[in-house]
Amino acid sequence: MPTSLSARMPIPADPAAAYALLTDPEYVQAVGEATGGHDVVVTVTLTDDGGAVVASRRVLPAELPSYAKAVVGSSLTLTETRTFGPADPDGHRTGTAVVAFEGAPVSISGPLALVTAASGSELALEAQVSASIPFVGGKIERFAAEQVERFMRKEGEVAAHRLHG
Repeated sequence: MPTSLSARMPIPADPAAAYALLTDPEYVQAVGEATGGHDVVVTVTLTDDGGAVVASRRVLPAELPSYAKAVVGSSLTLTETRTFGPADPDGHRTGTAVVAFEGAPVSISGPLALVTAASGSELALEAQVSASIPFVGGKIERFAAEQVERFMRKEGEVAAHRLHG
């Protein structure tokens, strides 16, 4: 049974400015590095409907509990893909987020939304974390969910710094 993940990231800007930031390759590169990644590769593809596909591939040190490190090794290579649809009249966007891990039977996927919030905007993720590993899959799913929440907090810090110095 997959583990549910609900994470929110405040962005101190209106939805249009937040979207511009989230689809800026330099910002995505900075987030990849700020979250401990190296060999970060970013692609941003604008779609015909006014949305975008933002993909970042990075290598992270596997700072994992021993039960997970045996499966993964000393580093993790992951590709995170965020797909944003067109803006509605209020500038809100919906889409999906998928995180795929190379060489590890773990995946994270679910809908995301960029909406107006008290802080300006908020990127909201409702995802399912799946780990098809006998006996320890549930533990790995919970650990991965915690890491996504931690990474989104760090990304929020990068966003605030980029927007307001």
